Amino acid sequence: MDWILNNIQPVLIVSGVLTFSMISMMLMPRFAQRFVFGEAAEGRVADLVSRSWGEMVAASGLMLLYAAWHPETRLPILLYSIAGKTGFIVLTLSKGYRTPNAVIAMLGDAIMIALFAWYLLAA
Repeated sequence: MDWILNNIQPVLIVSGVLTFSMISMMLMPRFAQRFVFGEAAEGRVADLVSRSWGEMVAASGLMLLYAAWHPETRLPILLYSIAGKTGFIVLTLSKGYRTPNAVIAMLGDAIMIALFAWYLLAA
């Protein structure tokens, strides 16, 4: 239990940077969709939804970075991140996406969820 309490700041920094990388979905939605899922939704509405999703995920990454230096904010930020990352995993699996990059993203999110839950239990 002491390990996670002593190392939560670097965990949050790495997790925040990795999560913020989905800013690519906001900036280049079709490229990011193809990169992660192996296909892209086309059209203006698809671009809008993808950009919005990318912005929300990137904002979650910024919140994780903020929580690295502001312990008083960690509970709501980690709960929000756990919920969002769990939703991504469940939705991705339910739609059958098993591309290598989608699997890597799901595994990364699963590791982050486990670390965040471990911290919340230890704190």
